[in-house]
Amino acid sequence: MKIILIDNSQKQFDGNSRNLPHLRGAELALINYAEELALINHKVTVLNNCSNNRVINNVEYINLNKINHKPICDIAIVNSDANYFRFVNSKKNFLLSHSIQNLEKFIRHNQLLAFIKYKPIVLCFSNYHFNKRSLITSLFGKKIIIPSIDNDYFTFDIKYQNNQNAIFYSRFDRNGSLVINAWKEIFPKLKNKNKLYVNSDFSYDNNILKKYNIIKKTYLEKTKLIDFLSNFRVLIIPGHKGEVFCNVAEEAKALCIPIVTMGIGALSERVKDNYNGFLCKNFDDFKNKIFNLLTNDEIYLRFRSNLIKDRGQNKWIDTTRTLVKLFD
Repeated sequence: MKIILIDNSQKQFDGNSRNLPHLRGAELALINYAEELALINHKVTVLNNCSNNRVINNVEYINLNKINHKPICDIAIVNSDANYFRFVNSKKNFLLSHSIQNLEKFIRHNQLLAFIKYKPIVLCFSNYHFNKRSLITSLFGKKIIIPSIDNDYFTFDIKYQNNQNAIFYSRFDRNGSLVINAWKEIFPKLKNKNKLYVNSDFSYDNNILKKYNIIKKTYLEKTKLIDFLSNFRVLIIPGHKGEVFCNVAEEAKALCIPIVTMGIGALSERVKDNYNGFLCKNFDDFKNKIFNLLTNDEIYLRFRSNLIKDRGQNKWIDTTRTLVKLFD
């Protein structure tokens, strides 16, 4: 099959860009689906804002601004915006949805007419995502396809952690304040020896951060990120109503790091309660489970053992095979 994947964001990327810190879920999904489709003998092209036209890992990357005709393909797969199907003539269309997309936003972004014209099937990344994507915002059907993470996370030499440090590695507006507040409440019981690392995308009283051993960290490129994440005992991530998958939760699991979450959004699907982490019922439960996982070696080792056993169960080739079944 001739398959074209399209991304019209302002980010410049191709198959050599996967380690860059500014690339996350949407772009990495496109790169990985393209490469896996090429590996199973499909002819694959990516149309995006790449800096140069080139072929990488049997995938042809073409700058959208450098095409002078509409390519013809069997399958078109677009990131987020149905209007981008206008760049190709395709027999069947799929939309990789990276958000719930409420009706107001759907209409404001001129999606309705594009959906009617191009009739895409919406690809959702979780049951939560599927259930929240309304009938109008998925007029021609929707399917669940669980993405993966880069194989480097599965092959990394994982470490046993006795340093009892924690990390919140998500945008701060995704309930980062819950993490800070929970940490402030349990910190006195931790005897002031534990550290919490958070992303640096927010402003906070530096005296408070210093008092509670909270350290800001900038986003890292992938190879450094994997090594950095592997040094933590626990990932703390409450979840957010806009979270339709959560890459960092899957990355932590691949590095055998247990997770404490409140299960908001799709986080309830990333964690099996009392197996590879804790799904917490409320804020008090949340802060107590963080404390327990940081201080109780028996719990940590049991969760870690389960994560080692399950490691590598959903790789990109697996989710790509599921995608291909939808083409018929």
